[in-house]
Amino acid sequence: MFERRKNVMKALKYMGPGKLEIQEEQMPVPREQEVLLRVRACGICGSDVHGYLGLTGRRIAPMTMGHEFAAEVVKPGAGATKFKEGDRVIVQPIHFCGTCENCKRGLTNMCLNKRFFGVLTVNGAMAEYAAVPEKLLYKLPDNTDYEIGALAEPYAVAYGAVKKAGNLEGQNVLIIGAGAIGLCILQIVKLQNPGRIIVSDLSDTRLAAARAFGADEVINPKDEDYMEAVSRYTDGRMIDTSIEAVGVQAAANQSIKCLKIGGQAIWVGMSQKEMEINMQDIVCSARRVIGSFNYTHEEFGEVVDLIGSGRLNAAKLITKTISLEEVKDAMDDLHTNPDDYIKVMIDPSIKRGKRK
Repeated sequence: MFERRKNVMKALKYMGPGKLEIQEEQMPVPREQEVLLRVRACGICGSDVHGYLGLTGRRIAPMTMGHEFAAEVVKPGAGATKFKEGDRVIVQPIHFCGTCENCKRGLTNMCLNKRFFGVLTVNGAMAEYAAVPEKLLYKLPDNTDYEIGALAEPYAVAYGAVKKAGNLEGQNVLIIGAGAIGLCILQIVKLQNPGRIIVSDLSDTRLAAARAFGADEVINPKDEDYMEAVSRYTDGRMIDTSIEAVGVQAAANQSIKCLKIGGQAIWVGMSQKEMEINMQDIVCSARRVIGSFNYTHEEFGEVVDLIGSGRLNAAKLITKTISLEEVKDAMDDLHTNPDDYIKVMIDPSIKRGKRK
């Protein structure tokens, strides 16, 4: 137990593969145009689990992870005037410069000088407090609690991918992967009045979740012939748009082969750096493959509005809420038993065992 001292906070520090420690450190002091925040909810992303295990090289010890978060304003720094103490906010975690070539094109997610909260050496939100540039804050809608607000980040990843697909009305859409991002994609696709939505995954548990979120059909490639199932569920028309949210070779190839002539595949997953793809499946059928990486600042704001509209079944994504002290056990379990969870939330204000 830590004795509470002024201007000192608890933070969960990544100390190397498989190592997390609760440490005391100085509460951050907001610099000019920054705001000091009390973290109220922080989601555990799949990339956090991969980083914790040392699989990606995108978490460099010692650092604090966590990039999916909502918070309460404690103190605005000098020059920060948009928010006041007590305001509830959602954080867009990509700190963009606003002046590079990509930012000027509106591609803030591809900023040449970007810093991502909770990634590499940049401390994130698995702590009691964080200091964040005011320009990255959005007001949490009045009808929305902090945990739902923290889901804006994974929803924004999904939203960015679906937006790249264009108008999906009447189209047959295949979503490959029924994890948290896949289920967010499913909900956003449904808002466009598509023809049929098919979801594939190797987990029957996750496919059941996809059904609950509104998938018309589901496919487990372990149990049936993939292409035959797609043909059957689309009356032979095949897929107009596939969205791949796994990032492994088998899924990437499936996302292409299932397409009709001239169809498009949107790739969101990126677990596997190199893979073998049959180029003739793309070129000879005039198909398109489009990469989607995170979201722009503008798209994030659109997602905040969408969450506030109540059109998303966001609460259903949250499996449980835990304390900072329980995160290491949760990370291990998310790795060994991923089917047991959709999204785990952290509330730094609660104690071990006081789960919501």
